Amino acid sequence: MCEKQSYPNTLFIFQVEEERDLIQAFQLIREADLIVDALFGTGLDRPVSNLCQSIINQINREADENVVSVDIPSGIHGETGIIMGAAIKAAHTVSYGYLKPGHLLYPGRMHSGQVHVVPISLPDDSPQAAEANMFTLTDREAASMLKPRDPAGHKGSFGKAAIIAGSTGMTGAAHLASLAAQRCGAGLVTLGIPASLNPIMEEKLTEVMTLPLKDNNMGHLIPESLEDVLSLLEDKDVLAFGPGCGKNAGVFDILRNILGRIDIPIVIDADGLNHISRDMNLVKSCSAPVILTPHPGEMSRMTGLETEHISRYPVQAACEAASQWGCIVVLKGAASVVAEPKGRVYINTSGNSGMAKGGSGDVLTGIIAALAAQGYCAFEAAVLGCYIHGRAGDKAALRLGETGMLPSDIIDALPGVFKDLAAENKS
Repeated sequence: MCEKQSYPNTLFIFQVEEERDLIQAFQLIREADLIVDALFGTGLDRPVSNLCQSIINQINREADENVVSVDIPSGIHGETGIIMGAAIKAAHTVSYGYLKPGHLLYPGRMHSGQVHVVPISLPDDSPQAAEANMFTLTDREAASMLKPRDPAGHKGSFGKAAIIAGSTGMTGAAHLASLAAQRCGAGLVTLGIPASLNPIMEEKLTEVMTLPLKDNNMGHLIPESLEDVLSLLEDKDVLAFGPGCGKNAGVFDILRNILGRIDIPIVIDADGLNHISRDMNLVKSCSAPVILTPHPGEMSRMTGLETEHISRYPVQAACEAASQWGCIVVLKGAASVVAEPKGRVYINTSGNSGMAKGGSGDVLTGIIAALAAQGYCAFEAAVLGCYIHGRAGDKAALRLGETGMLPSDIIDALPGVFKDLAAENKS
C-alpha cells in the first residue's frame, strides 16, 4: 500500500473481499481526505455482510464530513430508506437521474446529507420517466400550483369552510384548525363547537365565526347535535371534522350520519379518525371526496397493522389504505406521505422536529380544508397543504428555534409562506 504522505494527489480504489483486507482498508480510511462510497447501489435488498458493516462503521467513525456517496449511501434501502444492518453517513450524495425514495424517507434521509441530482440523459418518455408515480415539491413547483386570487373576488369567491372540532379540555384544537384555515385564504370559516364551550371560542376567535351545537351542557357532541351540524353544512364548500372532538359515542353517530349525506369534500383528523376506525366501510361508501390525515398510531387503529410496521413502510401503508378505502390518505410523520387511490404518491420534504408537538396536526387540517374550500381537488389540497405546513414550520423554526416554537407559530408564519410563493411565481 502506498503511503499517503508520498503521494498526496493519489486516488486509491480499494475493494475489500476478505477480513485480512480490513487493516489496509482502515489505514486508507484514516488517511483519506475524501472518501467516495460506492459499496452498493440502490438495489440492495438484504442486510450487508459483517465484513462490509466493519468498513461502513469505520468510515462513519473516521470520515466525518468528507464522504460522498454514489446514488445512495451504502446500506440504505433505495425504496424504503431503511438501514440494512449498517449504513454510511454521507455529507453529500450524488443521485443519477432522479431522487430515490430512500433519500427522502427516514432514516435514509438523515444518512444522505445534501443530495445532488445529476441528469444522465434519460429521455422524457423513458420507462423510468413514464412509470414515475412518486414525487416531491420545490418552492417553484408549489408556487405554480397556487390558484391566483381574483382581484374582483369577494369572501364567497374564496370558499366557505366548516370545521367541527373541540370538546371540554380540547378547545385549543378547534382554535388552531379554524385560525389556520382563515390564514390560508378561505373566504369564510365557521366553527361548529359544543354549545357550552361556545363562549370560550367567542373570546379566542375574532375573524372565525362560531355555531353552537347542542350538547346538553356536556361539552361534547351528542346525537341531537346532528340537526345543527346539517344546518351548518348547507352552504359550505368543505368540512373538516375531528380535532379535539373527544371519545364520546355521540361523535361517531354524527360522523356516520354526515358521511351518508355529505356532497362536499371532508377532511377527517384526530378523534374523527379514531371514531371512523370502528367502521371503515363508511369511508368506502362515501360519494364525496374524503381526506384522512392519520399519524401512525391512528393508522394502526384503522388498518390493524402494527404502528412500527407503518412507520417502517409508510409509502406502502398509505398506498394500500388509499386504494382500499378509495380516498386520499395523508400519513403524517417526519416525512409525511400523501397517497391517492390511483397510485400517485407524494413525499413531503418541508418541516422540522419543532413541529412534533400537539396541535401541529390541527393546523394541517385547517390548511388542507382552506385549500379544498378554494377549489383545489382533494389530492392537490393535501399535497400542497403538507408542503405549506412544513414551510411555515421551517419559517417558525428559523425565527424561534425548533425547541421553543409552537403550533400557533406555524399559523403566524403562513402569510409569509404564501408571500414567498407568490414572489416565486413572479421570478
